[in-house]
Amino acid sequence: MTEERNTPSVASLSLVKYLVSAGLGSRRACASLIVGGFVTVNEAIAESLMMPVAKDDRIQVEGRLIEGRRAGHVYLLLNKPDGYLSTNSDDRGRRTIMDLVPRALRLAGLVPAGRLDLHSTGVVLLTDDGDLVNRVTHPRYEVDKEYHIKLDKVLNPTSSAMLRSGVEIESGLAKAKAVRRLTMEPGFCYSITLNEGKKREVRLMLRAVGRQVTELQRVRLGSLTLGELAAGEVRELTNIELSEIRRQVGLAPDAARRPRRTPGNEPSRRPSAPAYRRGGRSGGSNRGSRRSRA
Repeated sequence: MTEERNTPSVASLSLVKYLVSAGLGSRRACASLIVGGFVTVNEAIAESLMMPVAKDDRIQVEGRLIEGRRAGHVYLLLNKPDGYLSTNSDDRGRRTIMDLVPRALRLAGLVPAGRLDLHSTGVVLLTDDGDLVNRVTHPRYEVDKEYHIKLDKVLNPTSSAMLRSGVEIESGLAKAKAVRRLTMEPGFCYSITLNEGKKREVRLMLRAVGRQVTELQRVRLGSLTLGELAAGEVRELTNIELSEIRRQVGLAPDAARRPRRTPGNEPSRRPSAPAYRRGGRSGGSNRGSRRSRA
């Protein structure tokens, strides 16, 4: 009589390989998620990197369902708070925008499409879609970036006209597409729209006309706006948002590759998708070439 062996099915993978196949990073990075207790399999915390998992197992990272062999890209909208670097990591241990992204969405290749400096806040698009990153950040495609700023003193009509006609900054001539005052109340609040993306462009342009920016928030990137996304929150783009931003930069809207979803992980059909705070999911209330920093 031959002894039966209890072997995993041919469709199974080790847990660590499953996470790598889902695009969550290198084997070392995925192993760290498991060792750190962030991964559950069928609602139980995983304790082994090599435990076999099959296609019908429910695998989650910090409560978010993970699908192996991700079929498409990820597209995230982040409301960057003050004090975070717009980079994937920092060798000095400073906080980065990736600290705000749920671990289940920190896929290999995820980068910001247009950076904000340390003390600037607002809209950041994060994606692993290199074509979209390049087009959003390249001046050729003239994607509007609208900023709400506070100044140390009023911006007179002459200075506004200079900004629209172009001023010299350290990286060359910089022009504003539009400049307008937001309110006549004290505070000297303005909207300025650019469609280039030079490093620290807004601050340097205002300095060139004798003004200092005391606060800066990017409120719009192309067709993408913050809506009700609170500072520090991140959410996936809706299909409508994704199609529109791709259309604006000359990419086929219907060719946007979205990950195939599994039950419990479907995209929202509402105008605004669910948002995630650092450390998990919450209801939203209130890392390409030539990436820019405002």
